[in-house]
Amino acid sequence: MDATQPRRTQPRPRRARRVKMTVGTSLLVLAAAYVLAPVYWLLLASLKNTTQLFSTPTFLPPPHISLGANIRSLFSYGGGEFKFWFINSAVYAIVTATLATGVSTLCGYSLAKYRFRMRRPIFGLVVGSLMVPATALVVPIFMLEHYLHLSNSYQGVILPLAVYPFGVYFMSIYSVDAVPDSLIDASRIDGASELAVFWRVARPILMPGMVTLFLLSFIGTWNNYFLPLVLLGDTNRFPLTVGLATWASELHLAGSGQPLYPEVLLGSLISVLPMLVLFPFLQKYVARGLTFGAIAGE
Repeated sequence: MDATQPRRTQPRPRRARRVKMTVGTSLLVLAAAYVLAPVYWLLLASLKNTTQLFSTPTFLPPPHISLGANIRSLFSYGGGEFKFWFINSAVYAIVTATLATGVSTLCGYSLAKYRFRMRRPIFGLVVGSLMVPATALVVPIFMLEHYLHLSNSYQGVILPLAVYPFGVYFMSIYSVDAVPDSLIDASRIDGASELAVFWRVARPILMPGMVTLFLLSFIGTWNNYFLPLVLLGDTNRFPLTVGLATWASELHLAGSGQPLYPEVLLGSLISVLPMLVLFPFLQKYVARGLTFGAIAGE
């Protein structure tokens, strides 16, 4: 064959592409079923009363829906403490996510765009703190807060979670590529102060990363269980995770009265709804925040 003649590229067989698409689609369907099956079961179980939970098929709806009675029982049991738990979770999650986003953005931006002594050791300390399990810090935090008289309080739960090492690391890496140094230098030449440079120039550019960080911190705080369990003793300050776990622990206790199966299941479903509602509104910013580094690196 003449070496000067161009090679003819063989078209990829349609059969191989079809098999690849079929396998990929099947894996995605299995992954979706794995994630959605517990939510589907939780939704159906919330429609049943205690008798129907053990007498009807697991993945089939009941013949008579008991959702209204379950809702009334959920919000009236124990003097309506579920309402307080829901409000507490919202306060913990919103305030903590707001503080964590602000602190992490300022720290990450400073580590990325300023050169100062001890910058590298501080960044290494932030990265190293990511290796420490959160549960290992619970006892020291409890002792410190007991000394400062912050235990069994809202601020006692919020303040430790507002320091978010992953957020500092995330915003530091994000700021390196998102905010060009030339744009910062041009703003300084125009006479803008460092605070004005951050607020008017860097902050709008960092917004996708900040929204991503807010969502991650919100979900982490909303689902946090161990820290509030250790720090809080007043049931009126419990978040949903601790409160529902308290109800669930009483399901099999002798002499505890009517088991709270419908209330625990419906409460668990309601506790999942904020994430399901919040994520679609912030999905655009989250996608931009998570993919910006890959796009900038091309």
